[in-house]
Amino acid sequence: MSLTTNRKLILTAIICLLLYQVGTWITIVAGAIWGAGAAIIVALVTFFCARLAKRGASSTVWFLIPTLLFTVIPLLAKGWSLFTSQTGIVDMLVDLVPLLVGFVIPVGLLSIAYLDLRKKSF
Repeated sequence: MSLTTNRKLILTAIICLLLYQVGTWITIVAGAIWGAGAAIIVALVTFFCARLAKRGASSTVWFLIPTLLFTVIPLLAKGWSLFTSQTGIVDMLVDLVPLLVGFVIPVGLLSIAYLDLRKKSF
């Protein structure tokens, strides 16, 4: 596959992970209608930033903004809820592992691969 195809596949995987996680988080917090609305907002922001990032290698920050924003917010919310709960450290870690393994780490690895492919294609 070409570098462009690899970049598009990785970007699609990142967007899917972002949509799923933010939608799930908002659905749990506020309900299904708000979860669907949040998924649409994530899609629009990501699409807008991806269009801005297409301008060249120097505009990579537009790729990083939605990725960091929509990764850090759920992580901070989960961390805050665990920090304020009355559970032990082991229980907090057990609650945090699914978010890290199922979302934060894959987004981080895909982002690194995407940025490396982006550098090689220019």
